Amino acid sequence: MFIENFKSPHFYWHTGNKSIAVKSMIVSTAVMWFSLAVTAGFSIWGIIIALLLDAVGFWIALIYFFFLRSYIPNFVVDFQEKADILMMTQLLIPVFIGFFVSRASSFFVAKRVGYKFHNLKACRYCGKEQIFTEYEK
Repeated sequence: MFIENFKSPHFYWHTGNKSIAVKSMIVSTAVMWFSLAVTAGFSIWGIIIALLLDAVGFWIALIYFFFLRSYIPNFVVDFQEKADILMMTQLLIPVFIGFFVSRASSFFVAKRVGYKFHNLKACRYCGKEQIFTEYEK
């Protein structure tokens, strides 16, 4: 399936394809910087954190909104509301957009470099699961 080939840059880093990982992180940062920082006014630090955290950013945002948010004191006027806006603009929105942008950029960089995408499929002759490249399907 086509969606299986959209891996994070961390996948390429840990499988030994460090050049693909670094190039895709650079492309992701450039795309997100232009789309979020230049056009929408987001902070570059939120973008960098989003790209480095990847899927972990979702868990951090969920932990904040469901567990830590209630412990933020509201003794100052609208302190909790300002903290929520900060979490949204600096973490949640960049992480959500970065999740898809980093995978798309990793796919296109890997395809450009010539990475052979492997899919585990059952062999039509013997039934064993084997790795087939996209050219052997």
